[in-house]
Formats: sequence, structure tokens, C-alpha cells
Amino acid sequence: MQNPPHLKRLPHSSHPASHHDVGGLLRFVMPSDTESEEKHLENGCWINGRFYGSWKRGTYVFPIDSEELERLDIFHKCFLVARCEPFSAPITRRSPKIMDLGTGTGIWPICLAEDYLFDARIMAIDLNQVQPALIPRGVTSKQFDIEEPIWDSLLTDCDLIHMRMLLGSIQTDLWPQIYGNVFEHLAPDHGYIEHVEIDWTPRWQGDDQPENSSFQRWSELFLSSMDKSNRSARVVPAKMQQLIKAAGFTDVKEKVIQAFVCPWTSNSYEQDVARWFNLALSRSFETLSMMPLIKKQGLTYEEVGELCARAREEICVLQNHAFCNIYVWTARKPEGCLSNAHIGQTETVDRTFDAEIN
Repeated sequence: MQNPPHLKRLPHSSHPASHHDVGGLLRFVMPSDTESEEKHLENGCWINGRFYGSWKRGTYVFPIDSEELERLDIFHKCFLVARCEPFSAPITRRSPKIMDLGTGTGIWPICLAEDYLFDARIMAIDLNQVQPALIPRGVTSKQFDIEEPIWDSLLTDCDLIHMRMLLGSIQTDLWPQIYGNVFEHLAPDHGYIEHVEIDWTPRWQGDDQPENSSFQRWSELFLSSMDKSNRSARVVPAKMQQLIKAAGFTDVKEKVIQAFVCPWTSNSYEQDVARWFNLALSRSFETLSMMPLIKKQGLTYEEVGELCARAREEICVLQNHAFCNIYVWTARKPEGCLSNAHIGQTETVDRTFDAEIN
């Protein structure tokens, strides 16, 4: 398989192990003894060779180390190639207000501020403070748990609220509350939600599915584990649209993009998407499933590693025509739906935001 095209790194991404100095990541020291030993640091702990955050420990079951931050940046590039744009919702106001929920490394808002919306005011929200210290003017990062019922400290009257790859990170029964809060924090008539997810269930064209697929087995175990954790990672399109509509949104649209796991196709666009998706997916197997499969399926560290290794090998076979679906949902807050947020609260949050970016 050809190497993926050069990943255009934003300034904070030149070396994932060294640039993320927020939250003490520069103080990390890899464990030198056994892979399974747990080591606790001020802001997290090492488990099975990966670093996990300590704030609201157990809420987020995926690692936050430099390897994971690089994976998230690669996925950002994958989404850009697949979608040909960082977002699709229309933005009509000057100096729009935008929130990115579950921002991760902050690469999406940084990309927006540097290359697309130079006058935007963007708040990047995440449970973990892994964003870079140096960010563009107009962007601010905030540590916040969006599972909280009240979002008083977040921006209101937003033009766009963006979410990407949050399934598996949110308690399953809290999605109506999440969508409801997003609705409340958007501007009536021209405020849009945009939610992007990957369906981790592999599909094949025709009868190409291999016998005893390790990728399929990995997907089944991972999704089952997240179900047992009450943090479902399953994409159920009809249910997602139903939840979005139930929150009050209108003009609900769904776009589905096929991402092949390897570049077997002759179509240049599909090849580019496949190269990036292969790279990102290869780095996702252990990252996503190590903790869930050990805790919920009773597998050992070695058993999970072996399954992931077989899945990685499988997706690199050009004769394997498997793909995953990328879903993009957009919806608008209709005119006349006023926010419950008090005007004074909105002004206070805006003043605080402006002070942070100036």
C-alpha cells in the first residue's frame, strides 16, 4: 500500500510528544517495567502502557497520551479529505460564534480560525486539557464535562455547534440532554448543529467479506463492550435523526460517506480517503478497545493485542474491499425558538470569552 499523502500539520502538531504542554503532558515518563503496571501521576495514570486522564476518571475510557493525540490529528485530516471541507452548515453572520464539543487536540477549531473563518469566536470544549498552549486569536479552550445538565459557562447564541466522534464518550441515556443543551445554545433561525460519527461496523461490497474476519470480530466486541459500559458507540441513523428532531431541530439532513479501509479502488478520491482512513483505523484498534475489552469482555492484554494485530493486517490487504460509513448530520434551530439562557448570563460569558482571546 502506498504511503498516505503528507499530513499538513498545524503549528501545534509538529511533534505530538512535545508540543502539548498544557495539562502537564511534558512531564510524562513512560513506564520502564511491565506493560500492565499502573502508574499514577498528578493528572492521570499509566495503564497497560497508555496514559489515561484523571479528571472525572472513568467517564472517558480512552487514552490521552501523545500517541492518541496524533491519532486524532490524523482523523482530522481523514475527515477533511473525505468531506472536502471542515463543515457544511451555512454560516451567514459576521464574526460568528462557534463551539466545538469534544475538541480533543483542538485541531478543528484551530483549522477554522487559521484557514477559513478568520473573524470567528470559537470555544473549544473538552473533558481533558490536551490542547496546545499556543492557539490562534479568536479561539479559547475550556475544560468542561458536557454531560453536566447546565452549560451556563459556555457560549450562547451560537451560529454553529460542532461534534465529532463523540459516540462512546457520552452516557447513552444522556444524548437527549446533550442535543437539548446544544439547541438552547444556538441562535434561532441561523444556528446549526453538525454531528459527525464513524460507524465502526465493517461492510463489504458484494460477497467480498472474508471468513472469520478479525475486523468484524473486533467491531462486535468493541461495540458490545461500549453497550455494557452504557456509553454506546453504535451508529443507528434513524435513532440519531429522531433524537435531533425531538430536541426541536428542523431541516435535519444526513450525509453518508463510504471510507474504504485500503486504497484498492481506481477512483482517486476514494483512494485518498482510504489511505488516510487506513492510517487512522490502524491506530484505532488498540486505542479504542484495550480498556473496554479487558474490563467488559474479560480478555487479557495479550489477547486484545493479538486481535488488534490481526485486524490491522486484514485491513491492509488490497483484496479486502471493506468500508466503514462516515455519517454527517446537520440541523437548524428554527426561528422563534428563544433560548432559556438569561440575557445577563449571555453577556457575562461573552465578556469572559472576549477577555480570554484578547
